[in-house]
Amino acid sequence: MEQYVTTFGEEWILAGTILLGAFALYVLALDQGFLLSLVQGAQAFDMNLIHEAVHDARHAAGFPCH
Repeated sequence: MEQYVTTFGEEWILAGTILLGAFALYVLALDQGFLLSLVQGAQAFDMNLIHEAVHDARHAAGFPCH
């Protein structure tokens, strides 16, 4: 009978990977300027830099953005 030993670190790596993936999905698919508004203020909503940088990828992936 094989024994599988899990370490506490593996669970944290999995949790971190899931959180990083969820954050990347938000940035690439849903962000409309809010993320950079934390640094740039209201100007970020007008410039919408992340949105413009990944605009074509959003449409290719099926995410409507406008």
